[in-house]
Amino acid sequence: MPAATTNPLQRTAQPRLLSGAGGRSGATTATEATSFAATIPFNRPQPATTRPAAAPAPSASGALPRWAKGVVIGGVLLAMGMPASVLMSRSMLVQEALTEQSSSKAAMVCTGGEGKAVDDSSLLGWLFGGSYFSCGDWETREARVQRDRDRDQANYMARERAKQGLN
Repeated sequence: MPAATTNPLQRTAQPRLLSGAGGRSGATTATEATSFAATIPFNRPQPATTRPAAAPAPSASGALPRWAKGVVIGGVLLAMGMPASVLMSRSMLVQEALTEQSSSKAAMVCTGGEGKAVDDSSLLGWLFGGSYFSCGDWETREARVQRDRDRDQANYMARERAKQGLN
């Protein structure tokens, strides 16, 4: 039965101290030339003021691999970014629809509404089902024109009162 051999790369090297023995006089024997007779193993003394050794760091095999960390981070960013992008697109849909309605020559004009999901039954439907605009506030063209005139008149009167107050 062959003896178990150890890989020299797997063993940790022990610190050695030069002992001063052998090799100085010029007369070395064959065993001294092939061995490390001039060194002896030693343990370094630990200063009394140092703290005890900390617990060893967890082994690398227990940690997540780098690609797994990337997948986790990407998943978190996707989970936060998808709803934000859906909400922004619905907000832009509302602004686009209201701008289109304000320039319309129709008798009834939408003055407020909201963007809604086509399919609100599930999270996937809410995210990927698409959006539509639902108008909540309507007014007639004449009422809108009158409201704009009243607002412009109020702004004019406020400017005139400010001018008289300054003079």
